[in-house]
Amino acid sequence: MVRALRRWDPIRVAATALGLAVLLLVGAYAFDLTSEAATPDGLVSALVLIVVAGAGLLYAWRLGAGGLVE
Repeated sequence: MVRALRRWDPIRVAATALGLAVLLLVGAYAFDLTSEAATPDGLVSALVLIVVAGAGLLYAWRLGAGGLVE
């Protein structure tokens, strides 16, 4: 088990955890839309969150990002 954990790239693990947190936030917002009407400010905020998180994930997965370079 310990050897398997040593092979994991910490940057990718952190990026995956943050990506899951963003998915939970957007999912909670989407669930809230079932009971309330969407506002333009809320939609823009959710879109910006998705764009920023996506850019961060792409940055973490680029070659030579401080992690494993294959």
